[in-house]
Amino acid sequence: MKEKLKNQKLLVLGIVFMILFNFPILSIVNHDTKIKGIPTLYFYVFVIWILFIGIIYWSVRNEEQEINKDE
Repeated sequence: MKEKLKNQKLLVLGIVFMILFNFPILSIVNHDTKIKGIPTLYFYVFVIWILFIGIIYWSVRNEEQEINKDE
């Protein structure tokens, strides 16, 4: 049961981040402005990508800790 819940969480996260990397959202941040010398589009993609990795790591780690606690 917990494995199914973990898979559902990861699926929802994947869909959310696919939406964040899709055209309408990327066109919003695609400007000629820069943040600390970095174009806003590159900054947005890098930050979202790092957040995606961190959230997946945190989600999987919490699930593994709960499984180990139950044993």
